[in-house]
Amino acid sequence: MGFMSALKSAFASGAKELNKEYGKTNDFLGGVTASCALVIYADGNAEESEKKKAMDVLTGHTQLASLYPRQAIESALSSALSHAQTASGKQELARQLDAILSLPNGAQMAEDVYLVALDCASANSRHEVGEDEQKVLNKLANRLHVDPTKFEF
Repeated sequence: MGFMSALKSAFASGAKELNKEYGKTNDFLGGVTASCALVIYADGNAEESEKKKAMDVLTGHTQLASLYPRQAIESALSSALSHAQTASGKQELARQLDAILSLPNGAQMAEDVYLVALDCASANSRHEVGEDEQKVLNKLANRLHVDPTKFEF
């Protein structure tokens, strides 16, 4: 086996392990859709453009798209959006976020969850992160133990 073949094999093996870890449970999907829903409802309502952008972000995410069929992503987002409309539902979403941190690669998953939420936060009609969305992003970063300054590039 040549060097390039060995290198490709090692990368493929690592990717399979990561996919296996991310897909082991639905915690990652639940956390990502929870973060999107919380950001979308930051101002108290959800615009259709925000929901569409969230689906585009979620189905365009490499890990999610490789682990979950589109229908599962749509269903999880729909459920999260429904929960984001009530105080008790928001608490359920917060628990989904907490579940990520207990996983072996929870810190990396938490960063991915935060970044997806950041992408969803700019999905409003102005295509910028609004004040309400920024407050939710700050709460997400705090809850997920993520340092947002790591992503200022």
